[in-house]
Amino acid sequence: MDRRKPIILLLSIFFTAFYLLNCESFLVLFRPDFDIKMSPEHRAYVYEKMIEAFRKRDKSCEDQGLYCRRPETQHIDCGRVLIGDKEYQETLVGVNRIPLIPDPFLNMSCAAISYRIHRKYLHYEPLKLRGTAFARIVYKDYEFIEKQVQVSYHPQNAFCFVVDQKAPAEFHEKMKRLGECVENVQVLPATESYSSDGHNVNLGHLRCMESLVQRPNWSYLLLLQNHDVISKSVYELDRIFDLMGGANDVAMSMESKGRRKMNLKWDPRSLRLFKNESGYPEEILNSEMTISSGYVQGSLSRAAVEWITSELDLTIFLDQWSQTKYGCDEQLLSSLQVNQAFGMPGHFTDECIKQKMPVPMVTRMTLWAFGNPDSCATRTVRNELCIFGIEDFRALAGMPNLMFNKMIPSFDYSIVECAAELLYNRTFLGQVDTVLNEEYYDNLPAVQYHKYHQEPGFLLNCTTDYGLWVYSDFL
Repeated sequence: MDRRKPIILLLSIFFTAFYLLNCESFLVLFRPDFDIKMSPEHRAYVYEKMIEAFRKRDKSCEDQGLYCRRPETQHIDCGRVLIGDKEYQETLVGVNRIPLIPDPFLNMSCAAISYRIHRKYLHYEPLKLRGTAFARIVYKDYEFIEKQVQVSYHPQNAFCFVVDQKAPAEFHEKMKRLGECVENVQVLPATESYSSDGHNVNLGHLRCMESLVQRPNWSYLLLLQNHDVISKSVYELDRIFDLMGGANDVAMSMESKGRRKMNLKWDPRSLRLFKNESGYPEEILNSEMTISSGYVQGSLSRAAVEWITSELDLTIFLDQWSQTKYGCDEQLLSSLQVNQAFGMPGHFTDECIKQKMPVPMVTRMTLWAFGNPDSCATRTVRNELCIFGIEDFRALAGMPNLMFNKMIPSFDYSIVECAAELLYNRTFLGQVDTVLNEEYYDNLPAVQYHKYHQEPGFLLNCTTDYGLWVYSDFL
């Protein structure tokens, strides 16, 4: 029997099915998570681009050592957006906006995962600070999460993930596989659930801290959430943290009213905050600590992480904050940072918040809508936050922040892909589209305080002499 006949028969069945099915049925067959609720015009555009990419199957990017995009985004020219081609950018929004189409046949073998994250032919230069650590709480969008590991991957870096206990089983399995296949990735057992209200989020990050301190060498830890997108290359992060010189980067402001349960005690002794109280004056132990509100994201020096995990018992502190309905995760870092008498390495002071002056931070870039979607380039809002899209790409490339919050893959994946290509080009191809403004990082109030506050005559400037970056200037 001719061995070619079964193959020809199978191919005939496949192509017959292809022509009998309409475009929508075809993509639902091969991408069952594809959002068929989108408008017909939007669906038709995405179908067209994906089918076109499947037909081409162009692998020349791999041969040339270039960044390779997904089928959905292969048609996008990120360079034209980066140089400010507004006319071209308009062709990528509205019904032409590209979401992530999850791949149900994603190869989860260790060889495939490793190839997607760090191809063997890529060369990594040693990091001056010997590595950065990343702790991220996740619950969905595995391919997006894997992409964030790829853009920040370096053999000296370390990654820790805690997975929401109530996340889908398939997501748990993929994250577990990621941890099994990539040596410097840890995926901790799922022991609690997390909520958008902030419940258990600090606990999840604390578990990652306790795990990561067992790994040697890394110098700074970035605390992240599911849909945070890294906006600096591994070498830029290394240089920025070198400039910070051990100072922590944490958002600090006046305590948000209505969050704290005032009937509870908030002094270190009642909180049993310190494992060993002998090194602290009675006045500090018995006085109510200063509470500051900020973000759950931040950048902590290794010394700060070691201090938190070895010197503190946060059980009561976190338990009392868990009684808060909303934003219970946004006080831990900022409160430890402003209580200078506690002596956390890289700490700041409460002088600025006493003056009702919020302190600039660079780790997280967030744009608040305050009820006005028109204040967002995408005109799209979730929980009062602007959702970033391809319109924000130039800002991501030019702003000094280390990550952007937030980007939703099902809304616009082109910005995620262009950000990844940008960092790939900066890391491996020597692209210099933006010069890192080192003076800005060196003049941050927290950095200046860390370096000079013990010198006679030091005067703290809460606002920084360098001025503020204006987001709209990059649009």
